[in-house]
Amino acid sequence: MKCARCGLDLPSGTKQCPKCGLINEFVHSPDNKKRSPLLYVIIGLAALGLIALVVMLAAGNRNPIAAPPGVQREVTNIMAAPPAAPPESGIMAAPPSEPPTEKTPADVSKPKPPQSVVDYLAYVQKVEEHRQMLLNDTGAALMLGSVGGGLMSMINLAMDPEGKEAQDPLADSKKELNRQYKNWLQTLKFFDNKPAPAECREFSGAYRNVLYLETKAIGQIAAGFNSVNIMDPGDMSKLLNALQKMKKDSSIQGNIDKAADGADAQLKALVANYDMEKPFDVPREERGGNIMGF
Repeated sequence: MKCARCGLDLPSGTKQCPKCGLINEFVHSPDNKKRSPLLYVIIGLAALGLIALVVMLAAGNRNPIAAPPGVQREVTNIMAAPPAAPPESGIMAAPPSEPPTEKTPADVSKPKPPQSVVDYLAYVQKVEEHRQMLLNDTGAALMLGSVGGGLMSMINLAMDPEGKEAQDPLADSKKELNRQYKNWLQTLKFFDNKPAPAECREFSGAYRNVLYLETKAIGQIAAGFNSVNIMDPGDMSKLLNALQKMKKDSSIQGNIDKAADGADAQLKALVANYDMEKPFDVPREERGGNIMGF
């Protein structure tokens, strides 16, 4: 600071000028004047506010406090983002995803059949081929046309008293029917020689029932022929009546057909459990739809 009278530089805190004797009349030097930091902060904030106000007025010449008359002021929420604009296609949202479809049994991979199943079905297939051969042979035997033009011709010969006593026109037919019946019995026994694996037991039982019913029918026919005494017209009449009764009895062939259908269905159900094709069919009889063939 300096003396107000003589201008002498004085140290801070001096009460009397040593040069001119002036007391308490001193002035502070501009270079030594201290400013408060708070003053600089206030000045800076005021400057920033003034700059912001100038920018807003220059940009739109609008009142920052209120919108001009007639203009609707848009209210915005700074805490949330604005709603997304819809896509050009007009679809507002993706369609709900469809639930996954369950696989059908056909789509699920099936296991390979056990070797025991494959071997057993191959065995039964051979039996079925033999069964078809027997049906054809037995049908030919039952046609009874090898002697005298048929069964009625044989009966007429048996009833002819002119030197026919020693002849038996049914001898060949009896022999052939007995042979056929024996073949059916052997086929049924051959089938029983190989036990079925657990997976094939239902089919095995159904197929055996087919063989049994057909063997039984052939046995009844053969037994009827074997009981005939050619010299007794009454026996011939009994044979004819027995054959006609069997032919008219729909349950005999009906049970055989039902058994064949059941065995074929069981075979189809069995192979459906595995990745394999049905190796063969178990069809009904094809010769006129009747095992007796006449």
